[in-house]
Amino acid sequence: MLSKAEFRGGILAVSAILIVVLLVVSVSPGLPGELLLQSLRFHLIAVGLGLALLAMVFGARWRGLLVLLVVLASLAHGALFVWDFYARRTPMAAPPAAQFRFLSFNVLTGNRQAEALVDAVLADPPDVMLVMETPGIEPYLERLADVFPYSVGCARTETCDTSLHSRFPIENASVRQLPPFEHERMVIGQMMIEGQALTIAGVHLSKPYFDQASWIELHHINEILSDIEGPLLLAGDFNAAPWTEPVALLAERQQLAPGPWAPATWPVRLGPLGVPIDNAFTRGNVRLLTLEAGESYGSNHRPLWADVAIYPAP
Repeated sequence: MLSKAEFRGGILAVSAILIVVLLVVSVSPGLPGELLLQSLRFHLIAVGLGLALLAMVFGARWRGLLVLLVVLASLAHGALFVWDFYARRTPMAAPPAAQFRFLSFNVLTGNRQAEALVDAVLADPPDVMLVMETPGIEPYLERLADVFPYSVGCARTETCDTSLHSRFPIENASVRQLPPFEHERMVIGQMMIEGQALTIAGVHLSKPYFDQASWIELHHINEILSDIEGPLLLAGDFNAAPWTEPVALLAERQQLAPGPWAPATWPVRLGPLGVPIDNAFTRGNVRLLTLEAGESYGSNHRPLWADVAIYPAP
């Protein structure tokens, strides 16, 4: 059985490793996996708070206090990203001119519950649906077309990934290949919703262990969005939390505002204790009134359901 001194030493050793990880998260030196660590920042901080408390309880008061200070500094640094996001969520003076329901869902290629997933969507369908890994529901796309007569993306499901389905007519639709992998992982469509113009852009970024790939993808997404005028809804599977540096930088450059909350979507088993790697943002006179995670139905992501409001142009 470990003595008190041995247990204290183990706590301090783990704390030292955690401090190094938090420094990597804050400094972003370009190491493999740092984007994943940035997404897990607040989970790591929760672990660090526990370690600091244990260190002080087991007699390492000053060293535990040092761990606590480092953890709190990382918390403050991460909170700045979140604060910057919500500073752009300014209130609108006039009532909404139009509202619609929106669903963003990475359905998972090879989903064994695809039929149940489509049944659930069609039982209470949104007005607009963004789908990532569309081949996961390929056999049921015709059923979706009965409810969503307008779509863009996945004309050839063997090469596609992201698609957009709508009750409203889609104009100036386009499918973009994102470098460096040149996959069809961005769709764009303009719509008129109750007389209000809106552009919806859907994206699916690469996994976070391809760190530089995500940076490259976000750089090109920023260039594409810069050419889009007027109100915008950007959503999809970012494979990263909003407070990661590259996502926060895109949001700053595009003046993107978040929803009222960033619900966790991955991993599914952790439910609300997971990480919000699926996200939705707005620009201009558009706001997310609600943003909630739903049932996964066999996917490895929880879907995002949102009530979206378009306000009169200022």
